Amino acid sequence: MLRQRVVTAILGAILVVGATLLGGVWTALLFAAIAVVSTLEIGAMMKVRAASAENIIAVAFTILMVMWVPFEQFWYVLFYALLIVTILRREQFSFSGAGVLFAAALYSSYAFRMMLNLRALSDGVGWVLIVFVGIWSTDTGAFFVGRAFGGRKLLPEVSPKKTVSGALGGFIFATAMTPLAGSMMIHGGMHRLLALAFLGAMISIAGQLGDLVESALKRHYSVKDSGWLLPGHGGILDRFDSLLLAAPIAYHLITWLFPHA
Repeated sequence: MLRQRVVTAILGAILVVGATLLGGVWTALLFAAIAVVSTLEIGAMMKVRAASAENIIAVAFTILMVMWVPFEQFWYVLFYALLIVTILRREQFSFSGAGVLFAAALYSSYAFRMMLNLRALSDGVGWVLIVFVGIWSTDTGAFFVGRAFGGRKLLPEVSPKKTVSGALGGFIFATAMTPLAGSMMIHGGMHRLLALAFLGAMISIAGQLGDLVESALKRHYSVKDSGWLLPGHGGILDRFDSLLLAAPIAYHLITWLFPHA
């Protein structure tokens, strides 16, 4: 299982890094595809039919949020469309379902819109990769430190395997690795190591919270994995859950801490 997880993670990292380096439509298409599959996985947890009107609206929302910048001014149109579906399909789709499905589409897509905004900055490739470094180093540190030291569980009722030692290990590793990566990827990064360390710490905290949010979501719907596409990991949402909370926070911190980025 570990070998399968590692191989899947390496192949995924190559795909993400390659698309980030290419930029343009390739990055946008990959990020939109990840967001769409994440939305569909949450819809499947909710038992929403793949070809239903509400699912089509949620997918359209996800694609437009990621790929069309002006959509941030018009998102409410599709939200209202979901509400109208609760009238037309009131026996199959409830008002509460509309709220959850809308939240799912926003949750799955907004992070990738922020990643594309980062890619558009002057050091865009570096910033996008730094966010991934922060997340991946958190996962790596948490996994190995948690296995080595074990100890008290972090939130056993939400995620039984996560430990306090693992969370701290991931936090420390990300806080160390982010400035190291930033010093090589960002112009003037060597002179902003403290700011980069702070960024790494915030990415780690947000990423771990994102992981717990997805764990709580799966527990709510009584599923083990969000999907089956990634061997050793489960679904797309299982692999990118940390990014969904970390990316928006990282984007706003970067534009604040590094105003000339």
